Amino acid sequence: MTLEQIFTGGPIRPVVGAPRVEAVLTRGDRIVAVGSLADCEAQSTGHELVDLAGHTMLPGFVDAHTHPLMLGQCASWADLTGAASVDEVVKILREHGNDVPDGESIRGFGYDHHKLGSNDSHPTAADLDRVSETDPVEIMHASGHGYVVNSVSLSNAGITAATPTPDGGRIDRGDDGEPTGVIFDSACDLLTGPDGVKIENHGPNLHLPEEAETLDRMLLLGQQMLNEAGITSVGDCQVTEREMTNWLRCRDHGRLSLRVSMMILSSHLPHLRRLGLSATLGDDLLRIAGVKLYTDGALTAGMAYVPCGCPTNHRPGRLYHDEVEFTELLGAAHELGFQTGTHAQGPEAIQMVIDAIAAAQRRSPRRDVRHRIEHCGFPSEDQIAEMARHEILPVPQPTHVYQYGEGARRDYGEITEGMYPSGRFAAAGIPVVLSSDVPVSMPDVFLAMWAAVTRRTASGKVIGPECAVDRLTALAGYTIEGARALHREHVVGSIEPGKLADFAIVDRDPITCDLDDVPDIGVVQTWLAGAPVG
Repeated sequence: MTLEQIFTGGPIRPVVGAPRVEAVLTRGDRIVAVGSLADCEAQSTGHELVDLAGHTMLPGFVDAHTHPLMLGQCASWADLTGAASVDEVVKILREHGNDVPDGESIRGFGYDHHKLGSNDSHPTAADLDRVSETDPVEIMHASGHGYVVNSVSLSNAGITAATPTPDGGRIDRGDDGEPTGVIFDSACDLLTGPDGVKIENHGPNLHLPEEAETLDRMLLLGQQMLNEAGITSVGDCQVTEREMTNWLRCRDHGRLSLRVSMMILSSHLPHLRRLGLSATLGDDLLRIAGVKLYTDGALTAGMAYVPCGCPTNHRPGRLYHDEVEFTELLGAAHELGFQTGTHAQGPEAIQMVIDAIAAAQRRSPRRDVRHRIEHCGFPSEDQIAEMARHEILPVPQPTHVYQYGEGARRDYGEITEGMYPSGRFAAAGIPVVLSSDVPVSMPDVFLAMWAAVTRRTASGKVIGPECAVDRLTALAGYTIEGARALHREHVVGSIEPGKLADFAIVDRDPITCDLDDVPDIGVVQTWLAGAPVG
């Protein structure tokens, strides 16, 4: 007999902006009724009662831009997010290395060069040689777009003064031409070994060598961290053969605790074409949903393509593709029938995406495609109007304003006031989608909501107050609008009859509590398909 459950005993927000209700009836993995307790009891044939004990019930959160395997990977390494100097980076890595077997790589994640007190300089191979001169040492930047590695790792990868910098990549060099250890974007292909994942100029390579069992543990950890934040559906926004293989193993062993919409990296477009894939493929738990592309580098690493040269330490950034090549790539994905999500930060990179989408639609008109611009860091007012006209969805990360806004101001100057401008999207009639880009920011829906509403940085400064949204809009960005960004609004994103029984139960109502209490809201339980997870 299919289990029926009635949830009651606390505030329930079924649809953002709609009145709260008293009860929800589920049958198996589906929602049957939403309304009064009497109505739900009348439609039940026999149920168990789930007492909310005064807690608030919300739709399971939908994070439209994540990297779950990378999240688990980085959470398994040394945590460098709080490091305030190069010496502290070295100290943390040495302590972490005490538990790493001899000969294996010592790895860390999350250093932010803006916070190291080094004039915004990155650590170097010489710095990491202080951790070990015999074992590889590799640390990933907070942006996820690159590494600093020690001399052993450089030697293992064969990176020397004679190594050319790949298109779309960055290899920092000293005055003598020797690499300093800073390797970013497509140059990271050089670090993955002869049999590793190669993506060329299609994005940053996130795939340092790992054993399959280690990757399985990392994916389980990444899912757990997302579930603990109340997240039940995600977009995995850079899927290569590594992510695909891991997700399939996870599914086949019955270990999926998220609904996953995979965006296949554009380097794999020829494979999709040869396989004859011309539409989404999968089920309510795991599906191929679209294609991920890149135009420029990471805003948080100072590598967005913003060639204005304004601040003293500004780098012009770089493009992964020229306009012709990018237009052909996006057009090929569009022709195959896929939604696209393109990383674009600087105004010229954003314009490249808008123009490519417009060209693809002229050649092959399609309805309700929902092509996306991931991050959409610094769009102009004219570009926002064009996005509205072409029904392009921006998918920004408000927590990045909180975490990285002040470093971005040093890198890009006054243009930073318009960083991730959700309020301006809303004013133009564009749906507001919020996301995390985990692990660039950790899965914390309520910190993201608060950041979208306040636009405050970690030190309390406000960046671009006109880019703020209200609380209801922010909550919608992590529920129904996140679902729409994944073409999943018919099954998730709200608590309505017929939809999947995915819920986040939290310790207070994010709409009515004090605004500055929002980041402290705790997730009490996460439910997927009518059962608790995490």
